[in-house]
Amino acid sequence: MSGADISEAARTRTADIVSALGSMGSLSTPSRLPGWSRLTVACHLRYGAVASLRVTADALAGRMTSFYPGGRAAVRPGTLEPGPCESQAEVVASLGEESAKLHDSWARLAESEWQTVSHEPGDNRDLGETSIASLAALRLTEVEVHGYDLDIGLDDWSDVFVKKVLPVRIGRLAARRTNHKAVDPDVQGTWKLVARDGPSWRISVRGDVVTTEAVDTEAPADAVIEATGRDLLAMLLGRPLDGEVVTRGDTRLAGLFSRAFPGP
Repeated sequence: MSGADISEAARTRTADIVSALGSMGSLSTPSRLPGWSRLTVACHLRYGAVASLRVTADALAGRMTSFYPGGRAAVRPGTLEPGPCESQAEVVASLGEESAKLHDSWARLAESEWQTVSHEPGDNRDLGETSIASLAALRLTEVEVHGYDLDIGLDDWSDVFVKKVLPVRIGRLAARRTNHKAVDPDVQGTWKLVARDGPSWRISVRGDVVTTEAVDTEAPADAVIEATGRDLLAMLLGRPLDGEVVTRGDTRLAGLFSRAFPGP
């Protein structure tokens, strides 16, 4: 599946969000995300579109870039609220406009340009070195997950999202341990994540070294966690599961997975 396919899936999901929000009255009502209103989510998604477009342009130009120039802690709070004198309707319209700019930009990319990697300054690490294709996968994650959070009837995650983003999130587990959430360094070992409806992966933590690899279902590991691909992705994202999760081997270690890899 190409980066263009991922971008178009995110474009479609965003259009559904904008349409649903545009037909509502007040967006000050709570979302499913604790402490966030629907307006907060809309502002967050809008900023993500603006930042993704900037990171894409900088990467293609060979410039150093950051998702949050000035640092996540300093910049992010202001991105979660409307601008001065900006109405809720204007926020929703702007979300649609900025998202269209992003996806129109991605639609013009040559196939080789999707693999262009963005580089962050050493004093402002956040996403890590990220290809534009991975940036599109992160954008699809945002609109799929927050579409559910908005509680506007967009509860199901698409097959495109699960199949594409699950391996991307697994591949980024090492980066998550160096991001803004604390991990438990005492949790060490190997886990095998088995998707009942898809591939399997083995994740290893040895000291400060994290490795991930696709494996067959018979590959050894200290702990095995088996679920649908959708629920494995939900586990990685710290979201509610839909079905049953089966653990085997060292079940205690299986239960500590989220302490080794906190969700975003």
